[in-house]
Amino acid sequence: MELAWRQAAALAAITLLFFSPTLSGGFVYDARVQIATDPFLHDPANWLDVLSFRVLARDVLDFNRPVHLASLMLDAAAWGKQPFGYRLTSVLLHAVNVVLVWAVGRKLCAAAAQGDGTTHAPGGPLPRLATALAAMLPPLVFAVHPVVVEAVCEPTFREDLLVAFFTLAGLLLAMGHRPADGNDGWRAAGCVACSLLAIGSKESGIAAPAAITVYWMLFRRGERGWFWPVAIGGAKLVVVSFLAARFLLEPSPSKIFDSRPAYPGGSLAAAMLIEPRILALYAQLVLLPVNLCADYGLHSVGHLPLPVALAVVAGVVAAGVFAVRKDRRMAIAAAVVVVPLLPVLNVLPIYKAAADRYLYLPVAGVALAVGLLLDGSWLARRPAIRERLLIAGVVGVVLLGIGCTERQKVWANPLALWSDTFRKNPAAFTAASGLAEALRHGGRLPEAEQAARRAIQLTNGTRGDAWATLALVLHGRGRDAEAFEALDKAVEIDPRLADPEGRVRDLAMERPYADDLAELLARRNAAR
Repeated sequence: MELAWRQAAALAAITLLFFSPTLSGGFVYDARVQIATDPFLHDPANWLDVLSFRVLARDVLDFNRPVHLASLMLDAAAWGKQPFGYRLTSVLLHAVNVVLVWAVGRKLCAAAAQGDGTTHAPGGPLPRLATALAAMLPPLVFAVHPVVVEAVCEPTFREDLLVAFFTLAGLLLAMGHRPADGNDGWRAAGCVACSLLAIGSKESGIAAPAAITVYWMLFRRGERGWFWPVAIGGAKLVVVSFLAARFLLEPSPSKIFDSRPAYPGGSLAAAMLIEPRILALYAQLVLLPVNLCADYGLHSVGHLPLPVALAVVAGVVAAGVFAVRKDRRMAIAAAVVVVPLLPVLNVLPIYKAAADRYLYLPVAGVALAVGLLLDGSWLARRPAIRERLLIAGVVGVVLLGIGCTERQKVWANPLALWSDTFRKNPAAFTAASGLAEALRHGGRLPEAEQAARRAIQLTNGTRGDAWATLALVLHGRGRDAEAFEALDKAVEIDPRLADPEGRVRDLAMERPYADDLAELLARRNAAR
């Protein structure tokens, strides 16, 4: 037991060490609006609505994720608008999730050793070092995988960390149930509560009751008593009830969400032709995380034609089916990989068709699968092969750790983020627009003008905010006549830009940007 806790402590320490560089970063992406601009998180009067879930009916950011809001509000109470505290909370939560992956994997391996309904047949003992590596390498894959950086380093993406925490915690509670214990009501209540908190963090929280159900079906189905009906039935009930309330109470019309999400490609049929390419991209990012991007688009899947994508997806599915047939414990890992992806398959339109953060919990499932592979009966009878795999695993974790550290630099500040994103997806308007503003803010005005004109070009001149950014850049370069002309164009396309304060209230504009735009509007009016 003492050795086990040392392993857990070591995993947490390694995770904290690898993510320590991110603590010096600032607010980027949505955090600049939700934390630095929006007053909602900083107003204690909103606590009652968040804790009672009445926020589901309010027109606020993340109205459908009250648990996530509560997490950010705790940080707001402690840290105000200082990014260090928000990033620290996310890093600590990630470290806890790494330990939970280790604990779930350890339980599954222990169940096999006890003959708990698995197909595992333990082989000879490994050397002590090899045994420790076999236990620690899988959670370390999850800990330092570059694809998890987005969710860890951007506080407003913490929802995925919360889903993983409550899903893994609920599964661990269920796995710890023993019929001989008698009254285990607190454990059943914990499973139900974890499922509610998971779905209250994000829609991918449907993974919590799914993982518990799969575990019961595979390993505990023959048990009698009230525990499993209460734990599983209650978990499903709260998840379905929450989702019903989320859609029925959604505020409409919304000032904040004034544009609705669209299907990639423009229609459901087109989206379903693109989705295999997105899934193949996800598989590539997990196995070879070399082209991570904050804003994926069709350009991002250009290296994956549909026939190739379908072959990749089919290969992954076939490998999964084979793994489950050889070791049914793999079904737990498969559930943790697959179920969180269901809400982001673009069957219903979402604002981001693909994102690294969607893979946070699935990568935890991949780590579980790696651990079960190393513990499997085939390798247990071939210690030499397993030792070679462990050596390869150490090299792989080191390489992932290097990639993780480099990826954190991208999420350190807006200029680094949008420079990287625009380089990898030059067809993304968000990247070009964000880069233009970051360059303007950094005083690199000639480059900012190029990026702003690129943003205008990408939208065929139909986005007023792109013209507004160009106007601010031109004003900064002392070309006020051109700036006023671009500003007129911006207001003509989107009259709401004439009221920067209103755009801030609608959370469509950051405060510093709005102040600069208001000053330029005043200068233009005074000049005329």
